[in-house]
Amino acid sequence: MFSNFNRSTYVAYGMNIDSSIWMPDLIPGGDGSDVTVRFGTLTDDYLDDIVRTPFIDTPGCRVRVSEHAMSFDWPIIGRFLITEGRTVVVEPAPSTLEEDLLPFLTGPAMIALLHQRGYLVLHASCVVVNGIAAAFLGAKGFGKSTLAACLYSRGHSLISDDIVPVYFAGGTAWTLPGYPRIKLYPDSVVAAGGDPDRLPFIHRSIEKHSFSCPNDRSLGAVELGAIYILDKDDTTTIEELDRARTFVELITNTHAGHHLVRLNAQERHFHQCQKLVCGVPSFRISRPHDFSTIDEVCSRLERHLLGQKHAKKIGEPIFSDI
Repeated sequence: MFSNFNRSTYVAYGMNIDSSIWMPDLIPGGDGSDVTVRFGTLTDDYLDDIVRTPFIDTPGCRVRVSEHAMSFDWPIIGRFLITEGRTVVVEPAPSTLEEDLLPFLTGPAMIALLHQRGYLVLHASCVVVNGIAAAFLGAKGFGKSTLAACLYSRGHSLISDDIVPVYFAGGTAWTLPGYPRIKLYPDSVVAAGGDPDRLPFIHRSIEKHSFSCPNDRSLGAVELGAIYILDKDDTTTIEELDRARTFVELITNTHAGHHLVRLNAQERHFHQCQKLVCGVPSFRISRPHDFSTIDEVCSRLERHLLGQKHAKKIGEPIFSDI
């Protein structure tokens, strides 16, 4: 039996989270004033009243989406309801352990929360390299997380892995720190200088490991300074990307982009992508899909971002308490 009495507070993506569910990937702290995560009962009738849209069948999960509510039903995990960007209710399946819930809370449920709160939610990783917060986008399997882990191992600060929310204030694009870990397959752990045998799995049925990436300082909002689209080629090259292609990549690499119409967020999303394209320089980085070249790729990125910093006289990244 799951209880709502074991409550803890956490911080992630600028939100203070009060949770009755153990969430060790998140940073402890905060006052719990922004988001509540709790156990509850989610019947079909109740979901009919709250979400008011039919189920969408996706592989392994039934989804409901409306402007202010989103639900997920994984038969072997449980049901999740996310409303108004403030509340997550979970009804675990009978055989589910509490630790089984974490990847679904920190993944799909968090993405739904961020969409409901009005962010542009990119499928990307973000690292501060030579004073510039750089977001890395690309298709699944193109090495976003591996690159972020290797850059972290070289002394750079992780902002977030997999989920990069973006918002705009004062004419500037900002992003927010997520979880101090990266999800990696065993070969990627080795490429980043780690030992997979010493790292926990993110879930008992998922072969990815949790690669811890704590920072020396607590980060607030971070000015986003560069976007890199990952591609594959025989050699490592970095070239500037035109705005039209960047816009397409942002659309393609938006989490839950196929639900934007039901979220009533399509127009907002279009304008957010447009502002990001106009406000942040973007580049394509092509490199062999081979871990043996990862150090060269990281060195090229470090030099490129240092050149960007000097050419545009960019100082250290702006950190805000926003």
